[in-house]
Amino acid sequence: MQSLKNHLSFIVPLFILLFSIQFSTMLNRAVANYESKLAGDYTIIAITQKPFPKEIQKVVPQIGKIEEIPKERYIKQLQKDISKTDLVYLKASLPRFYSIKLKSFPSREELQHLTQKLKKIPGVQKVETYKRTFNKLQQFLHLAKTASLIFTVFISLIAILLIIKQMEIWTLQHSQRMYIMGLFGAPYWMKSASLYKSVVIDAVIASFLVGFTFLIIPNSANFTSIYRDLGIDLRNFHFFADVGRLLLISLVISVISVTIIILKNKQR
Repeated sequence: MQSLKNHLSFIVPLFILLFSIQFSTMLNRAVANYESKLAGDYTIIAITQKPFPKEIQKVVPQIGKIEEIPKERYIKQLQKDISKTDLVYLKASLPRFYSIKLKSFPSREELQHLTQKLKKIPGVQKVETYKRTFNKLQQFLHLAKTASLIFTVFISLIAILLIIKQMEIWTLQHSQRMYIMGLFGAPYWMKSASLYKSVVIDAVIASFLVGFTFLIIPNSANFTSIYRDLGIDLRNFHFFADVGRLLLISLVISVISVTIIILKNKQR
C-alpha cells in the first residue's frame, strides 16, 4: 500500500506537468490552424487606376491570390437610378477594385509592410486592410498564446517542485540500503538502480495516461459543440508522436531529478 502511495505521489505531479505541456501544444496547433483558416477568409481590397502588373506576386510575395472585382457588380445596382449615358461614363471613370488574399495570416508588422509595398505600386489609390477588425483578431490570438505559455510555465514549476520533493522522500527511504551497498563496494548505478527503475516505470505510466486523456476528452460530445461554435478544433492529437514526445520529456525530467537528489544527498 505504501509503495502504491509513493508511486501515485510521483505519477500525479508528472501527469499534471505533461498534461499542461500537451494542452499548450494542442492549443498552439489550434491557433495555427485557425490562423490558416483566417488567411483564406481574410481579404485586402486595393483600389487602383491601372491594372496590377502581372509580376505583382514577385513584388509582393505574401500575396497568395489576386482577383479583379468586376465593375458590373456595382453598376447593376445603379441602372434604375441613372441614364445609360451616365452608366457608360461611370463605368469608364470607375477605378479598378482588386481582392487580395494572402498565403498566411500576417502579423501587425507584416500587414503594415505589405500595405506600404502595395501603395508604392503605380496607380494604387487606396489599400483597405480592415485594420480595426484585424487588430482585434491579432490581440485575441496573441492573448491565447500568452495565456497558454503562462499556464504551462506556472503549472510546470509547481509540478517539478512536487516531483523533486517526492524524489527526496524516495532517496531517504532507500538511503540505508544504498549506504550498505556502498560499504560492499557497489557502483553508483547498482545502488540507484531501483530508484531509476521506479521513475522510468512511472514516467511511462504518466505519459500514456496523458495520451489516453487527450485521445478521449477532445472527442466527447460536449467538446464537439464548442469546436463548432468557436471554429477552433482541438482534435489535433497525434497519439504515437505526442505520447513519444511526452515520454521523452518525462524520462528526462525524472532521471535528472533523481540524479540531482542522489548526488545532493551523497555530498552531505
